[in-house]
Amino acid sequence: MAVLGLGLLITTGIVLQNILFNRRYHEQAERALLDDVADALVARMGALSASVAGISAMAEANGSHSPESIRRYVDTLSKAGQLPQGSLGLGYARFVLQSDKASFEAKLTASYGQAVQIRPAGARASYAPIAVMQPMDQRNSRAIGFDLLSEPIRRQALIEAALTGNPVLTARLELEQNAQGDNEPGAILYMRIRRDLQTLLPSQANPFRDVWGWASCPIRIEEVMQATLQTINNPNLQGSRVLLFDGPRPSRFGLLYDPTESFGTPRLSDPNYQRIMVGGRSWLVGVQLTRALPGPDGLHWSQAVIFLVGSLISALVAMVSRELLLSHRRTVDALHQVSEVAEDLAIAAAVFEGTVQGVVITSPEGLVLSLNRSFTQLTGYTNIELHGKSLRILRSGNHDDSFYAQLWQELLQEGRWHREIWNRCKDGRVRLHDVSISTVTDKQLRPLHYVAMYQDITARYTEQQSILHQATHDALTGLANRTLLVDRLEQALAMAQRYGYMVALMFMDLDGFKAVNDTYGHSVGDQLLIAVSRRLEAIVRKTDTICRQGGDEFILMLPQAPDLETLMALAERIQAELRLPFTGLHATEVLRISVSVGIARWPEHGSDIDGLMLAADRAMYLSKKSADMHPVVAGSPTTDSAAAEPPSALTPADALSGAGPKDLG
Repeated sequence: MAVLGLGLLITTGIVLQNILFNRRYHEQAERALLDDVADALVARMGALSASVAGISAMAEANGSHSPESIRRYVDTLSKAGQLPQGSLGLGYARFVLQSDKASFEAKLTASYGQAVQIRPAGARASYAPIAVMQPMDQRNSRAIGFDLLSEPIRRQALIEAALTGNPVLTARLELEQNAQGDNEPGAILYMRIRRDLQTLLPSQANPFRDVWGWASCPIRIEEVMQATLQTINNPNLQGSRVLLFDGPRPSRFGLLYDPTESFGTPRLSDPNYQRIMVGGRSWLVGVQLTRALPGPDGLHWSQAVIFLVGSLISALVAMVSRELLLSHRRTVDALHQVSEVAEDLAIAAAVFEGTVQGVVITSPEGLVLSLNRSFTQLTGYTNIELHGKSLRILRSGNHDDSFYAQLWQELLQEGRWHREIWNRCKDGRVRLHDVSISTVTDKQLRPLHYVAMYQDITARYTEQQSILHQATHDALTGLANRTLLVDRLEQALAMAQRYGYMVALMFMDLDGFKAVNDTYGHSVGDQLLIAVSRRLEAIVRKTDTICRQGGDEFILMLPQAPDLETLMALAERIQAELRLPFTGLHATEVLRISVSVGIARWPEHGSDIDGLMLAADRAMYLSKKSADMHPVVAGSPTTDSAAAEPPSALTPADALSGAGPKDLG
């Protein structure tokens, strides 16, 4: 009986150890999956916000938008693979006063070739009808003319977007794009489009002051979540339950996504939640790990098998022990020791080799003792190649010696270290790894080993950089957009004030571009803009910033600017370079244009960004109107205030000035 009781006790201990291990594994795996879902959803919504910001930036730069310009923008993003999945389209709504309602409806009707009225009907002080939504498919056509200010949820989001100037996400709502009977939850991202960047900003008392309209991106929550989950590389996602709520707490009213309809049922017994912020709104992401894995209580069907097998073995051993008590006791002791060691080794080996993260175990001196298969897949180095060697072989050169010295100092003081590191793999590729290092100590707290865990996050970093580039660069030419120009100009003025530098702006407007566009088509016009951009890049310094403000307007910002004579010489060189013929852009024709240039320099022509830009813009206008079309410096007298004839090198058609896209209102 004593042997039988001992066997059952050992079996019970093994089962309990397995339960404790399963609990820890469940908690770590569920938290990791929740982090992956939350991070991917934030990145997806960030990409959607960047698309809305692009519409707003284009509208503010050009002064207006046409359906054709929106379509080209959406087509450009789609062909480049940069149109985020999950959105129904991109467009904008106009801010219309009651006095302008009839004329606006007439323009919408003329634009779409069929009667379009602002709905719902009724007299209101102001309206915000949807004017453009691309792609113009059947479901997006249902939204044209709908007044966003007539519905409380949309109205609140429009006011917040007008006041903050940031992308704002609505609460849960039913989209106008939904067909009758389609109650799938949706939401909309809005961003303010200002009429005039020089005027006062909206305020609480007048939230719609100087608001031209709002960039809009309607989304269906189910499509966004499906696209998000497809990007997650986590084996535990299969079979797990993923939920999404609008608000800080789970509720039936705020439920946005529950494909298995498990909320409020016994099937959703132990979810884990995490709050995220998207578009200024709080969402709650919930995850419950698949039941194919051990539950939060650590129980699993394999434990019953372990207990049954252990019990049978214990009974058999008890019967044999009647005859061979002494021999059996020695055997039991040996088997018990072997079983414990084997169990510990099996658990450790399963975790070590089964984890998707690369794991390396080193000595206190940093020499490799062991590594798993995932580490080999990440770096290309095998256990044989690195055993007994230092991990310095992974250094990429992107971090200096002080970085690694600080790593060791923090590891010795805190016992752990967690950062992102650029490492060079065996094949020469440089990859970004998320590295976490922990210290294993003895009873005297002296280091025995260091355990480092590696995860490749290069793809996530690349996607973030791509989103940032889209938000700060012109989609056609690759030049900086107005947002990036203003940011760099703020930095340049701050440095100039500190060290006494000069900062200069050159406003440039192409003469003859509209004639090229009208005669040979937008495709040739776009190629001409790209060619102009390349010539400008070849002339200026690497420290200078060239911005395409929109249409055929460009701005050159020069930090640490030279004297006005040198600036005038540079402007004349730019004019001479752009007067040279452009060949190869049209099958049979050689294209010729010219450029008007206005120059302003801080601090004598403007004390801040707005003043400097206004001075350069006015100088450019005077250059365009002057008889010889020479560059004009802000504040200098002009010899001819009337509009001048174009240079003799240009035909009358070439000299036509460009115009922005037609405004719907």
